[in-house]
Amino acid sequence: MTVRTWRIDTLPRNAGRTGLICMIAGLLATCACGGGSGPKNPAHPTPSPLPAPTSSSQAIRSENLGYLWPLTVDHGTLECRPGDQAVFIDPGGAAYALNDNASDAGVADIEPLRATGADHDKISLGALRTRALALCHVHG
Repeated sequence: MTVRTWRIDTLPRNAGRTGLICMIAGLLATCACGGGSGPKNPAHPTPSPLPAPTSSSQAIRSENLGYLWPLTVDHGTLECRPGDQAVFIDPGGAAYALNDNASDAGVADIEPLRATGADHDKISLGALRTRALALCHVHG
């Protein structure tokens, strides 16, 4: 078996730069996507899939997202309103913005409902937002 070794001075000029760029990109992607590591002991660690949506609104529960559930309430309704406004309706009927389109339309900020993860950061809204925006493309 032959083991090939490379000397740094024989590598192509951009090999080190390319590796460094890839490493930085990977680190940034990991940091940007996390937004919190999830709750320490979620009630539902393994997600239960949502049924296929049939309209622009859909009930959702913490068990549908498991560790990714980002809120302090355990259920609500997702809506996609005109203009791709992603909205979460809490159990009491209050609407909260999941994206800038909804915020710009005057929907309340969701920050008061955000849960804190095991690392004390806010849990990312990404999974919830993605499911709400998917409702924008349902033709029921």
